[in-house]
Amino acid sequence: MMSKGTSSGNPQGKGLVPVLDALNAMQPWQSEQKSGEAILRDFCLSTLVLSAHFDFRVVPGKTYYLYRRNSGWQLSLISPDEWGDRRPGAWVANCDLRTDMTWSVVLAAHIGEDPDLVSALEVHLRGFLARIDGAENLESALPVYEQQLPYQQRMMATALSSSLQTSLLLSGLSGQSGQALLGGNILRALLIEPG
Repeated sequence: MMSKGTSSGNPQGKGLVPVLDALNAMQPWQSEQKSGEAILRDFCLSTLVLSAHFDFRVVPGKTYYLYRRNSGWQLSLISPDEWGDRRPGAWVANCDLRTDMTWSVVLAAHIGEDPDLVSALEVHLRGFLARIDGAENLESALPVYEQQLPYQQRMMATALSSSLQTSLLLSGLSGQSGQALLGGNILRALLIEPG
């Protein structure tokens, strides 16, 4: 029995309903069997997009635009042409959320000509490689719950983890280390070179 003046917090669990609805909406519709290289590429590029600032709900089948502003990334609904002179930074890529909750990222053709953008992408890549190097297996490196991320990105990271875990299982790659799946230095070329 509770003492007078003590609150039970949220006895009906009403605060959980929106969170559970959001998690349900972000469940991968169709995870698929992929090569180890494809899983790593999807993981790396998806974490790049999820590290960007955005405060809107993303949906599969819509193109979003990644920009580099100051020292951070920004995901936008507005294309580089629509911004005009007010563009929030250098345009980096077109990004599409797939139905398996991974991101397709097509880098802008000019990326290789901009040493600052290449350097920023390489910083992301080094951080990604450190993350998978420090994990016993790729599953333990997945962003199951990233408390430091804002709400939308945290929900997307959880959905990404679910998708990649399923792909690892379907591909017979469960329990493999990121280094074993990497195989060579191809990931850098997949990330840095325009698609």
